[in-house]
Amino acid sequence: MKVEVVSQVDELKQEEVKNRTVIVIDVLRASSTIVTALAQGVAEVIPVETIGQARHFLGEQYLLAGERYGKKIGGFPFSNSPTEMCSAPLKGNCLVLTTTNGTRAIQKSLKAEAILIGSFLNGKSCADLALRFRRDLTLLCAGSRQKFALEDGLAAGYILSLILSQHPEVCTNDLGQAMFAAYEFHKDHLTKTLQETATGKRLLSAGNLADIEYAAQKDLYSFVPILKEESLIIHSPIQEHA
Repeated sequence: MKVEVVSQVDELKQEEVKNRTVIVIDVLRASSTIVTALAQGVAEVIPVETIGQARHFLGEQYLLAGERYGKKIGGFPFSNSPTEMCSAPLKGNCLVLTTTNGTRAIQKSLKAEAILIGSFLNGKSCADLALRFRRDLTLLCAGSRQKFALEDGLAAGYILSLILSQHPEVCTNDLGQAMFAAYEFHKDHLTKTLQETATGKRLLSAGNLADIEYAAQKDLYSFVPILKEESLIIHSPIQEHA
């Protein structure tokens, strides 16, 4: 098994997608928002690339959420905030989400054998499921503003560390090695480190400390969102044989 870590969505090559499992990682905040929404009982999350595509879903059974460059989209009831999902009336509804980088990373990964959503919140479950799939793996860091985002790299390093703890023979690329080392260095003070990243600083200036603190929690949830058709749902073991 090979594990490639990709620095940001615009660096993704199709050979890093085809015949592989891809875990899309956008810690601050799309991945954390998706995981939390599903944990809070939303039936499905529909990731779309553009605001216009999201607005096509306007209707009673759909809730719209999203942001552009960290700011809530006008007319949308929800932003791209995991803590907001904790108190939103999600149960049984469908959430349509569009974000600057996270949902775009999902769209660029569509030729993968499986697309999973990863974060600190569900890192162990991501590692376990990727190993069960027995395919080469790409950890796609969504990034921020066309640049690498350290928080995504650290989550990739966390997932990689869990894989290596079970299978030390797994091969990774140079960025994977660097992110594994970075995670090992920062793992005991993730909340502080996430506040010091470029994305974290922007969120802090906008008054979103709660989202950073929440997203820095490891393994709060024991499930993995997986893309089926056009929707993200909670993975079921039955789907491994579908």
